[in-house]
Amino acid sequence: MSIQLDVKLDKKSLSRFLLYHNYARPAGVIGVIISLAAIVALCVRWDFWTTTQRGILVVLALLFTVLQPLMLLWKGKKQLQMEEFQEHFHYVFDEKGVVISQKEQKQEFPWKEIRKIVYRRDAVYVYMSTVSAFVLPKNQCGEQYGSLVEMMKEHKRK
Repeated sequence: MSIQLDVKLDKKSLSRFLLYHNYARPAGVIGVIISLAAIVALCVRWDFWTTTQRGILVVLALLFTVLQPLMLLWKGKKQLQMEEFQEHFHYVFDEKGVVISQKEQKQEFPWKEIRKIVYRRDAVYVYMSTVSAFVLPKNQCGEQYGSLVEMMKEHKRK
């Protein structure tokens, strides 16, 4: 059995992936903790801090809660403007693995080379390495989404 999908990544799906990818890792969690600690320090000891220290704490508070998410969204927008994201990616999932093609380019990944699969409410993220993944939005998988998830779970258990 094989499952074939044509996916064109959209802004919403890519943005959700970038935010998930960044904040689901230890560095992302630590960044949020640092920002929250700066907010607490500002609120609890406002009179204790000098103007310079307050400024630094405000920057730390905004860094991982506002600035970094905005930078990630900007990065995603720029990425979607690249030529390869203007066309659909064609995916074929079968017993051997995944074949991804677009125009004349084609890549094959056996199931054993897939590093990790993350199942989210609105998409599946298939990691080929710690930093590279392809995003399969649920709304673009249609009725095949359930079968696709079952196939992935079955082959990643082996």
